[in-house]
Amino acid sequence: MKLARFLHRAATARWLQFVLLPLAVLAWFTFTDPSRDAADTLLRVQIWAQALLITGVAYAIAKSLAGRVAGESLAKSAGLGSVGAGIAFAGLCVLRGLVLVGLLLFFALSARAEIPPAAQKQLPVLRAQLQQAWPDMPQPAYLGALIEHESCITLKHPRCWQPTARLKTAREEGAGLGQLTRAWRADGSLRFDALAEARRLDPAGLAALTWSTVYQRPDLQMRVVILTSRSNWHRLQPLVPDPAARLAMADAAYNGGLQGLLNERRACALRQGCDPGQWFGHVERLCLKSRQALYAGRSACDINRHHVADVLLARMPRYSPFLPPLSS
Repeated sequence: MKLARFLHRAATARWLQFVLLPLAVLAWFTFTDPSRDAADTLLRVQIWAQALLITGVAYAIAKSLAGRVAGESLAKSAGLGSVGAGIAFAGLCVLRGLVLVGLLLFFALSARAEIPPAAQKQLPVLRAQLQQAWPDMPQPAYLGALIEHESCITLKHPRCWQPTARLKTAREEGAGLGQLTRAWRADGSLRFDALAEARRLDPAGLAALTWSTVYQRPDLQMRVVILTSRSNWHRLQPLVPDPAARLAMADAAYNGGLQGLLNERRACALRQGCDPGQWFGHVERLCLKSRQALYAGRSACDINRHHVADVLLARMPRYSPFLPPLSS
């Protein structure tokens, strides 16, 4: 009996409900986070923080509207036969229900408003290109998330979702919505040209896309993103049966090259307990790319692994309402 009372008190203690349990859940999400830099966990913390703030404001509003009437006291009074107390208690419940509905509507509208304004203007162009180049793409939301990752330093940056987005250094240039990249060796010779490689996927459709026109053709920039992703997806199809894992690996290939991904899958297959058919927690952990710092202290390996987690886990869910499968 004493043990039961102790467990009941412990379960209803506010310090357990509001401190220990959230910390335990946060620790569990961190421990099981599939991304190397805890991107998934950080996103969840942001959502929780927003929910906590809005819930607190809504509670304060509800309490001020309800005055000093205590719900529990009203319930007891209603149980004793007070019709007035019962009606008041029902009214309080309705008020709280309206606040809850308001919160749900707020979060639903907020979720739809989280994509950049420029994205909403460009999405019809993306859908049109998708209809032409890859109409049976199972997860079109991925393409929106990919473009956001590539072009948006922040969601409010003036070049976010803009065809003029540009990353330029002495040895490298990334252009447009998909950051088509060309790079040079130390002697000035061209090391690789992603635009030229992309044109081989659709010589007729991409004939007008050159380095002199690339910043004026958002439609063709999107077409390159779609065709490159489609190529990676289809080449991985016989190797990776799971569509979710295949999409993650196609994204890793978009950022770091298909050959590098194939090498990492082979290394995974040679390690006990590593499944080359799964990305998160398996191939993800066997990065063979350079670990030398490139940008902001991050290596090619860091950038590639963050790319997959950021696009698929942090950004793609926001685009699902705007980019459903075309066949649906």
